[in-house]
This record gives sequence, structure tokens and C-alpha cells, in this order.
Amino acid sequence: MQYLQELFAQKTPYLQWLEQQEAELDRQYGQMPEEKRTVPGKRIHRLPFSSCTDSIENDADISEETVCLFVKEGGTLSDYAEIMVSEVFSQNNEAVLVYADEDYKGSLETLYGITDDTFAGIGYPCGSTADYRGAPWFKPDFSPDTLASFFYVGSIFAVRGDVVRRILAAHHGRDGEPLSIYELVYDIFMEALRDKRNSVVHIPKVLYTNDNLGSADKTEHADKIRTSNASAQSGDLVSVIIPSKDNAKVLEKCLSSLIKYTRYPNYEIIVVDNGSTSAQKMCITGVIDALQKEKAGLSIQYLYREMAFNFSAMCNIGAQAANGAYLLFLNDDIEVMENEGTMWLEHMMRYAGKSHVGAVGAKLYYPPDKKDGGCYKIQHAGITNMGIGPAHKLGGMADEGCLYHGHNTQTYDMLAVTAACMLIRRCVFDAAGGFDPSFPVAYNDVELCFSLYQKGYFNVQVNDAVLIHHESLSRGQDTSPEKVQRLAKDKRRLYERYPELRAKDPFYSPNLVQWKKDAAYHTGYLYACDTVAKPQCPCDTDSGAVFQKYGFRNRLYQKWTAAGKLYDRLTGYRMLMANIDSIEEDDGIVTINGWFVRRSQDNAKGTAKIWLINGGDGAGKSIVYSFGILPKLREDVAGLFAQDGNGSLRSATKNAALSGIQLRFQKDKLQSGNYQIGIVTDKKQLLCAAYPDKTPVSIKIP
Repeated sequence: MQYLQELFAQKTPYLQWLEQQEAELDRQYGQMPEEKRTVPGKRIHRLPFSSCTDSIENDADISEETVCLFVKEGGTLSDYAEIMVSEVFSQNNEAVLVYADEDYKGSLETLYGITDDTFAGIGYPCGSTADYRGAPWFKPDFSPDTLASFFYVGSIFAVRGDVVRRILAAHHGRDGEPLSIYELVYDIFMEALRDKRNSVVHIPKVLYTNDNLGSADKTEHADKIRTSNASAQSGDLVSVIIPSKDNAKVLEKCLSSLIKYTRYPNYEIIVVDNGSTSAQKMCITGVIDALQKEKAGLSIQYLYREMAFNFSAMCNIGAQAANGAYLLFLNDDIEVMENEGTMWLEHMMRYAGKSHVGAVGAKLYYPPDKKDGGCYKIQHAGITNMGIGPAHKLGGMADEGCLYHGHNTQTYDMLAVTAACMLIRRCVFDAAGGFDPSFPVAYNDVELCFSLYQKGYFNVQVNDAVLIHHESLSRGQDTSPEKVQRLAKDKRRLYERYPELRAKDPFYSPNLVQWKKDAAYHTGYLYACDTVAKPQCPCDTDSGAVFQKYGFRNRLYQKWTAAGKLYDRLTGYRMLMANIDSIEEDDGIVTINGWFVRRSQDNAKGTAKIWLINGGDGAGKSIVYSFGILPKLREDVAGLFAQDGNGSLRSATKNAALSGIQLRFQKDKLQSGNYQIGIVTDKKQLLCAAYPDKTPVSIKIP
């Protein structure tokens, strides 16, 4: 029973999060007296609507003493929605519009992929008529460009009655058509953008449940709003600044595709080279000469400066030489696409010219992989400032369908966008001081975007602009220990400069995952295995005694691949099997991920612990830290062992779905040393982690 309860909880993280929220709301508002449940001197007037394009009629019940609560038909309002909305208006005299988060109703199968009645015995039957809540829509804070793209305020929002009456009166006779709900909200957002941005308030609580799960993938928009939002194309000169070194072939592909497939007519190109070899320099100049001969009137500057790699400094050098009113920073490994690419710069220019917009980014694809059927996977669709730091959203996901309410299809305000393709007005760039050369490799684009945000600008991710990014061809990936340490140091400096933005992003809900990389906008519910664990007090023991007592009958492999399976076949059927998938460190937190299975046994029974074993101090002593293994859902592992056993000598392995290992601990809580990873069972069996070549897997604590 306990195993089923935990398994159900791990399959339904949003239901666990929701239970916490509802309990919190019950404590806060359940006993509130009736007289405190409304704005003093005002009353709540509910206005049902079916679509954001519905018209608003003059209503005698809408007065200056009214708060109009718009509630979409086909859903259920939370018992505390009116209380919480009233509370915002009573505590914030500048509040004009308030909106909240929402979720959807459906079956366990449609919401969580549970297709049988495994959990019926604990009160969760799986039937098409059983209603559960899921698919939460955790919305961003005030986002004017997102609203111009689609009606993201959704199914529940409230507006002061006097504002509704004023906008209705101002709109009367404007174009002979009645005022729509979308236009009302859009006008309020534009007023807030000009005057008081805190007049639009987002409540990060789920206060509405939609009955129509099928509508979750639909984004409501209005051509009238999009037309009014589109800025006129000025045709101003755009200076395309491309840092590059020793990369002639890649640069040639970038320049050729840019010139061939870009329709925007008025641009110049500036290549900034920080010291290519003589041979590469000759190739680059040859490429530039050929392209200029091929296209009459094309301007390409080639700035050669021998210097250490510093992306920020190179971009600033290009900006100083630029003649354009707009600056487009472009990596030399960007490729413009033949069909999608023709209008990419026009799409970005529609936003870059707006007075409230800072930096504008494009959607970037990884090159198509034949192994994946040639589909395009997203490399970048904006940068989110999570608890672990800046992260590219939707990274690695196929660009198919509507990903988390249009984050791959709609224009979104973002805290930051990547400088791999970043467009910005020259005057805004100069006022911000350009890129900071003290961030030569990483976080230079994030630092600039943070600076722009603090100055009141909105950075915009334009997903209609699509390019291919052959990521890090020129300088490689940041995987070496030195590069990882540099990255961590730069991140610390970033937040020392912007402490108020540590683990905060107004365009990314605090209810979403914060502490680990996440591309799919998952609910940020923390299970016991997600929290930072405290080790039991270290115990000194004879290193020989540790291994003699528990032995090496079994070995825990990192990456149970073909080599691990071969070892299994050669040594016979192993009763204990485990695998270390990854060991990562971020801001001093070490995370170990993997799995542990007792074969031909019921894995709901028995206990095990993770040991970190220091090899000894030369005097025969070892330091052993002990951590409990807490349940972690690993359905892939359960599938791996689903057919384990042949029905004669071996019984099937049971209840392996919670066999995951996830251990998070603070590195500075351990004494320095080189620690080997082991799993010790309640039957005094020890598995020590090793690679298939029997090299121990270890963690170094400096």
C-alpha cells in the first residue's frame, strides 16, 4: 500500500503541488470573516465570457464601486478566487487588472498517462469519467509583447469597474465596432506600459480549472490586436556583427546563407577577427571579396585584431565600426534557412523598433539529425533565469505542436535572449554600455539583458524568426574542468552584480522547476529525493575492513551499456544491479543520478544506502559518509526489468518503478578527499561504482 501511494505521488507531481497549495489557501483564507472577503466599499461583479473576442456591453452593474471579475465559461472558479482578487485591490491602490494561473480537468490517462486501475485500491480509479486536475498553466508576470501575440491572461482576470467604464466610453464610436475583451485588456496593458507597470498584477496561484483539456494547446489571438501592435518597417540600416576566428568554411556558410536567403534589403556586414592564422585570414578575405563581387552594393567590413578571445570586446569593436541604427550580433556558426529564413530579420525588426523593447532574439535550431528523421530540435527559444541560473528553454525538444502554451510558436517577453542572434537599437546598446568585457566567454548576453531589464526595457523572443545554430563549432563545448570552473565563477559574478535577480524571473513562474535543468516547463514540486540531503556523521574505520566485510561480489557500473551487459553475460545472473547515470555539480551542490534494482525480488521491500568512501589517509583509515536512498520514479528502469526471469528458476523482478537514485548534497559538508561511490544493502552487500573497465567512479572533494 505504501509503495502504491508513493508510486502514484511520483507519477502525479502536479496533484502533490496542488494539495500543498490548497492546504495553504485553506489555512490563509478558510477562516477569514465575511466582511474581510471583499474590497472595502466595492463589490465583485462576475462577467462570464466564452472567448476573448466577446464584446463588452454597457452594463448598469458596472460602476466605479465595482470590481469586474471575468470568468470563462466551461470551467470552475476556486472557492478563494474572489477573496484573493479582492485582497490585491485592497492592498494595492494602483492595481487596475489582476489575473491568475489555471489548470485543466481530465482523466488519469489523459493527464498523467496512467492507463489501468493499479491505484484504484488507494482511491484513484482510472476511468474516462474520473476527473482529476492537471496540465497547469503557470503564467508570466506583466508581459505586454506576449499579450500582443496571444491572450495569455487566460480564463480568469479582474478589472476595476471605473477603468472598464472609461475605456468603454473612449472606445465608443472609434471604429464602429464594439469593444472586445481582448481590446479592453490590451488597452490596459498599453496604459500600464506607458505609466505604471505594477498596475497589472499576476497572482501565481491556480484559481480556475478548465473543463476542456483539448483547448490547452490553443492560443487565442486576434488579428486586430496583432495589426495594431505591428510597428511600421523603417527600412533602417542594420549592422550585422559577426565575431570569428580561424573558421573560414563555417563563416563562408554563414555569410552565403545570410546574403542568399535574407529578404530585408538594408544591411551591412562587419566581421571581427581576433587573430586568425595567415592561411585562414587569406581564405576569409577571399570569401569576402567573392561575395562582394557576386552581390553589387554589398558592404562587408573585415576588422582584424590580434587579441585573446573575448566575445564581448569583439562585439563592441564591431559596434564602434557600425553605421547602422540597429545592431545584429550573429555567431559565425549561424545558418539562414532557405524557406523559413527569408523574413527572419523583418520579424525581429517589428519588435526592435519599439520604444519599450531592449534586445530581440530568434528561435534557433540544432542542425537536423538523420537519426531523428531529419526533424528540427530547438537549441534556443529564450533564456530563463532559473534557480540554478540562466538556461535555454525548450533546448533539445522537437519543434512540433504547441509547447507549453506557445513558447515555440508565439512571441514572448523574456528576461534574456542569446547573443548568438540578437538585434538591438544602437542607441539602446550604447546607453547600456555595450557588452561587458569582464565576461569574455559566458553570460555576456545575459548580463546585457539583465542590465536592459533593470533600465525598464523588455527583451523579446520572436519565434517567427528561425535560424540554424551549429552550436560552439568555433570554440567547443564547455566541458573541461577548467571551463566548468570558469563558468561557475562567471555565474557567481553575474549574481553579485544583480543579486535581486538570483533565482527570480518575472517571465518564468516560481511554481515551475527551479533547481535542475528543465526544458519542458514541469511543475516545481519537490519530492524527498529532490531536497539537499545531510549525510550521517562520518565514521572512521579500517579501509580494509570496509571492503572485506561487504566484499566485491557485485559491481555498480556507470553507464550500463553494451559493456555492462557483456559483463552480466560472462559472470552469470547478477542479483543486484545498479547504474550511475550522471554526477553533476552546480553552486556547490553535487547531484548523483542513477538506479538500483534487486533482481528476482520485490523491490518494494528492503533498504539500501549510498556510501561515499574515502580511500584512506595512508594509515589504513577510511571516511565513510552514509545517505539514505529515497524513492525516485524511473519508469525506464521498470520497463528494462519488466520481463526479467524465465518463469522457471527465476521469478520476475517486481516493483522496480521507484528504483531511481537521486542524491543531492553540499560538497562543503564533506571532508576533503577522493570518494568512491558505493551502495550498501540491508543484507550487508556492497556494490562499488566503476566504469566497465573497472576504473572506480569517484568524487573529488577539494
